[in-house]
Amino acid sequence: MSADEIADRLYALPPEEFTRARNQAERELRKAGEPEQADRVKALRRPSAAAGAVNRLVREHRPEVDAFLAVAATLRDAQVAGKGNIAAAALAEREALEKLVGLGGESVRATLQAAAVDDNTARELLTARLVREPEPAGFGTLLAHSEPKAAKASTAARAAAGKREASARRDDSAARAQLLEAKTALGAAEAEERQAKRRWAQTQRDLEKAQAVVEKAQRGLDRLHGR
Repeated sequence: MSADEIADRLYALPPEEFTRARNQAERELRKAGEPEQADRVKALRRPSAAAGAVNRLVREHRPEVDAFLAVAATLRDAQVAGKGNIAAAALAEREALEKLVGLGGESVRATLQAAAVDDNTARELLTARLVREPEPAGFGTLLAHSEPKAAKASTAARAAAGKREASARRDDSAARAQLLEAKTALGAAEAEERQAKRRWAQTQRDLEKAQAVVEKAQRGLDRLHGR
């Protein structure tokens, strides 16, 4: 087995199993008389928990990851080159992102967002051999999908576009958090309302029983007095 094949196998493992498996593979290569391959395996670094989650997501759900990167490219075209509906493209990207986060967990979100705006990060993502969460390195995706005149835009303009997008993502996250908080509060209020209705119904039953007891007692008293 080559070092590349071993690397693929190692980065498919949970991070906590990586080091033991790597060291075992290195020893086996040295025993097999493959010191160069062993050195390459030894140099492999254990992925962080977040990177490991992304690697598994890519390996297990590659079609969904490809679809996310495709809609991200469509959004770039709409934002930079004016092709298509920005709002519709942004919605499609958000839905694709949330689907992947649902599959891989919240820890994959930052890496996916970075890959959505940078070609180099996207290529690293698709190798499924990430060691740590990448940061957006630039605007490669934006430029790759823009018209020539858009590609000549100033660095300041591109940076401003990136800041606006980052701000929009933060605003979207904040809005989602507020919505979740509001839904939680609504659920608690509805539960309290149901409890209050049950208490009120029980109180009404108790009142009716008490009234019946009073009326019965009153009738008994009336009989005693000949009324």
